[in-house]
Amino acid sequence: MLTSYKSILNKAYQGGYAVGAFNCLSLENVMGVIAAAEELHSPVILQLAEVQFPYAPMELMAPLFLKAAHQSSVPVAVHLDHGQSFETCARAIRMGFNSVMFDGACLPFENNVSITKAVVRMAKAADVDVEAELGKVGDTGFGGGEGTGSASTADVFTDVEESALFIEKTGIDALAIAIGNLHGKYIATPKLNIKRLTEISERNNMPLVLHGGSGTSEEDFKACVHHGIAKINVATAMQIAITQKIEKYLQQCPQPNYIDMKWKMIEASKETALYHLRLFESEGKAL
Repeated sequence: MLTSYKSILNKAYQGGYAVGAFNCLSLENVMGVIAAAEELHSPVILQLAEVQFPYAPMELMAPLFLKAAHQSSVPVAVHLDHGQSFETCARAIRMGFNSVMFDGACLPFENNVSITKAVVRMAKAADVDVEAELGKVGDTGFGGGEGTGSASTADVFTDVEESALFIEKTGIDALAIAIGNLHGKYIATPKLNIKRLTEISERNNMPLVLHGGSGTSEEDFKACVHHGIAKINVATAMQIAITQKIEKYLQQCPQPNYIDMKWKMIEASKETALYHLRLFESEGKAL
């Protein structure tokens, strides 16, 4: 069922678990993620980032996301990930997304506040929830990244007091933070700054979001879930799983066919979602 982003995240934050937010670039991704969520009775978020529009146009993906959400037996939010402008957020709202993210993390603080505040004002008029980002989540440069940072900025953590001021000034529903996380495929397992996460969570008492989750250790994932992270983005992990599944199929099958490859994509998407939903401790939370 299509469910508000804010209600899904608030419940997760209060319940001490995180909701998996999966960047879906195809029908196969959506089918796999929804199947996993229904099997585990877990709430889930279907999302699409602006940098992914060239190969997954929002105007084509939005009806698919919304239909899947409405038909699902579990709570599903449909989210714009890393919207890069006010105009993109407006487009997503017109297409029926029930939550949007404006990513102004690379802007000066006051510019980020100003545009985010305008997005919140517009979104709330349409009963749409808003996520924003503060601090710089870098990009490994190995694909799958949704942000606009670089690996060299990964050590620019979200400031605790600045986060409180940002939330107060903008009225957002969730904040994506930088604690050493990176978008894309990691070269080595990162070590997240859980102390900074705890400080931000205690200061603000609202749902926080972890971007760049693929490659993070299970230990750090668990620490994030137990210290205020209510939403974790998954993109690269699913892309890698699909690629590996297809490669193995092509090596083993002397006469490959397109339909079988589509099923392999669905299977890999579902397996990735099952693993992460269990890891984030959202299993059974849709009941």
